[in-house]
Amino acid sequence: MKPLEGKLFGMTLTQPYDVAVIGGGPAGVAAAVAAARAGARTVLIEPTPYLGGAGTGSMVGPWMTNFYKDTQVIRGVFQEIVDLLVEYEGSTGTIKCPYKDPNSTWGTGGHITPFDVEILKFVLNKIVTEAGVDLRLNTRVDQVETESGLVKSIGTVTKSSKQLIKASVFIDCTGDGDIAVMAGARYEYGRQKDGAVQPVTSIFKMSYVDTDSLIEYTRQHEDELVWVTYPILPPNLPSYFSDSMVAFSGFNNLVLRGRQQGELNLGRERVTLFSDYRKGDVLFNATRLNEIDGTDNRDLIRAELELRDQAISLAQFARKYFPGFSKASISGLASKVGVRETRRIVGDYILNENDVLKGRSFADGIAKGCFPIDIHNPRDMTNQWTELEGAYDIPYRCLLPLGLDNVLVAGRNISATHEALASSRVQSHCMAIGQAAGVAAALSVRQKIATREVNVSELQRILRSQKAIVAGDA
Repeated sequence: MKPLEGKLFGMTLTQPYDVAVIGGGPAGVAAAVAAARAGARTVLIEPTPYLGGAGTGSMVGPWMTNFYKDTQVIRGVFQEIVDLLVEYEGSTGTIKCPYKDPNSTWGTGGHITPFDVEILKFVLNKIVTEAGVDLRLNTRVDQVETESGLVKSIGTVTKSSKQLIKASVFIDCTGDGDIAVMAGARYEYGRQKDGAVQPVTSIFKMSYVDTDSLIEYTRQHEDELVWVTYPILPPNLPSYFSDSMVAFSGFNNLVLRGRQQGELNLGRERVTLFSDYRKGDVLFNATRLNEIDGTDNRDLIRAELELRDQAISLAQFARKYFPGFSKASISGLASKVGVRETRRIVGDYILNENDVLKGRSFADGIAKGCFPIDIHNPRDMTNQWTELEGAYDIPYRCLLPLGLDNVLVAGRNISATHEALASSRVQSHCMAIGQAAGVAAALSVRQKIATREVNVSELQRILRSQKAIVAGDA
């Protein structure tokens, strides 16, 4: 639907929306779709030419678990996207990752969902436009107008125009909390003891890998690996899909020797690999750079340059030393650095480490989390991986920035501690949170109430009708 337009102070003024979602990553897509389906006139604003955020621009895949052990705890819009990917041969669907130690899910959370980046872009366009969302790609927000705890409008800029967009409710899915902060919200940054954030990474893909040789090597040399799992593929996959997969992290001694001899430039002590659902393709989640502020463009430029150097260095090293890689080459490199952590908006409740580890329940739980706490150390090359005692609830209060009455946050900028965010930041969880934010925003508009006055029981009921899983569900 084309908005009605008029001129105001040299800017184009669009007809007011019910809900404006800023950021078209996993959380933003789910939020916009859910809001539109709940009857709200919705606009989705994204600065790049494509949707998907971390999953597309940063190539962060496969998606980490939406299961706690063998119980699915994230469904809703996330599951719809997975089903569409399968329909268009862009995924195997979610698959289980078994481990020798039944108490371990190190590196995956126990299930993964591999996907094709380009097919994901198509699927996200499809689900957003079919929901009736007004999609604004290549559009940046450069100003926020606030009055008495309410955001009144946002200013947007494209290559060809400047527009003022008004809405009743704004959902900040920028990842960095940009809109909430511009509106005056409080935020925390980094871990409590020193303010340091998790490092950034650039994912890359290599093709023409002899994955059969790689898999056989891992079976014969598990002593070289920190963890390894062989995902269980479903039957009746297309003929060009893989018939076996492996995910592992290790080769520590080889990496150490390469770094010491000046043959390898890598900011991590080991490599993490996921063979893809297409035979011969392997994803590397192995580059790393600490002390990068993902809200500072100078730091992001430095990260882009350094991490591409690391990726090329590692690809050359892999061709020389990794089993099955002698004829492999880079076939994809993230166009945008993957940022794990920046600002965390302070909300009515701050999700903490104990809530996550103990699988705590909340009466206002509007989504569930199940990924273990995975902290990439901000000061060195190590990782801290901690399994959970159960799936946990994410309270609606974590979406409500203090001092703002018509703004919701969704994604990795919700109200959480550094440690809790190390679980809730993964894309499956961001989609679940985004879906809840979208429905809450639509309810706020429909009932003409502040976002924190939304009846959570009604919110949960609507989410269940959208096949989402909330507090009290299995």
